[in-house]
Amino acid sequence: MTKAVIVALALALSGATLLLAACSSQNLVGSTAATLVQRYCDTPEVGRVVLREAIATSTAPNRIRVECAADAL
Repeated sequence: MTKAVIVALALALSGATLLLAACSSQNLVGSTAATLVQRYCDTPEVGRVVLREAIATSTAPNRIRVECAADAL
């Protein structure tokens, strides 16, 4: 094989690896977020107030907002 073909194969394989890693990372992040939000929404309102304060403190100056479907009813 020529050097150019080897380099092209290496780049193609590394690109495929990055693409697969990104997809699995998104799945992991999505499933983790879904689990955390479900646990948050399952917590009674009094507990959510405490959780909101803790989250606000730990993520400042950024913010995270979760709206539970049951609260809209």
